[in-house]
Amino acid sequence: MKTFKKDLMDAINLLANIESRLQINFLNPNEKAVFYSIVMKENQDQKCIISDVIKMSKLSRSTVFKTLKLLQSKNLISLHQSAIDKREFNIQVEV
Repeated sequence: MKTFKKDLMDAINLLANIESRLQINFLNPNEKAVFYSIVMKENQDQKCIISDVIKMSKLSRSTVFKTLKLLQSKNLISLHQSAIDKREFNIQVEV
């Protein structure tokens, strides 16, 4: 059990250092959940839409929309209206 706790603390410290280097350590938990969801989805499919973020983050639609606007205002992401479905937005990480 002590090895597990040490490994877990090492992972937490590593993540904190990475967040600090990327200058995203100021994000709150919802912002991190949404941001990480976007990064993971972009890595999988090269594209991410709002419904992907809602599904991956397990946050409510309204929370995701509000958080996306905050991340956009911090210049961490950009939102682009889909050419195929005008109700949908493509999301890109900008860091």
